Amino acid sequence: MGVVAGYFSGLFGIGGGFIMVPLLVFLLGFDVKRAAATSLAAIFLTAIAGVIGYAANGGVVWAAAIALSAGSTVGSFIGARLLQVIPQRVMMWIYAALLAALAIRMLWATTTDTDTWQITPLWVVGLVFTGLIAGVMAGLLGVGGGIMVVPLLISFFGLTSFDARGTSLFMQIPASIVGTLTNLRFGMVDRTASLVIGLVAAGVSFAGVATAVILPSWIANILFAAIMVYTSVQFAIRAWKARLR
Repeated sequence: MGVVAGYFSGLFGIGGGFIMVPLLVFLLGFDVKRAAATSLAAIFLTAIAGVIGYAANGGVVWAAAIALSAGSTVGSFIGARLLQVIPQRVMMWIYAALLAALAIRMLWATTTDTDTWQITPLWVVGLVFTGLIAGVMAGLLGVGGGIMVVPLLISFFGLTSFDARGTSLFMQIPASIVGTLTNLRFGMVDRTASLVIGLVAAGVSFAGVATAVILPSWIANILFAAIMVYTSVQFAIRAWKARLR
């Protein structure tokens, strides 16, 4: 579990929660809320390792990373609170629809991969808002938020595919800290599982980053879109099953 999550985290700039949560539920028998909280805790170590790898290769736009983090920190706290009260199937349907739409938009970005970002008030505000939404998703669903943020950074904020992935991982560090601290207060985190998975994933993430350095961006974008479609379907299935209970 940690090996697969770590590799995809480094390769695509995501926390790996979309892999960890289903596996924790189906293989280890976690309930969805406990799986989400444990996954978010593991993402902390994975994201740190990934950022180190991307930053060493110039793959982090720090201005964007800071703006995203400002929003994701607040959003993760909100999401962790909502985890206690909101029906998760509602958020799963929203997330499934959002991922499907972003996958289509991601495919449009496969033909161009240019660095066109400029720091403007609108650019900063847009990034903070994007981080806020991603943080809510992180706290509520146990995913790092990168699977939503990366295509937005490419399509709407002018980052290259490689830079978007490294920047997204940075955002997930404060989001995972805040969300995990909140979840710990409610006894939602399996500390042993999160530590073991996080350490394994962190080590393997460097292999994912190494692949990302040499992989053509258009191929990475297509693969990422496929991952988003798969994740969208998984969320839809989980939401449908929750409806039938």
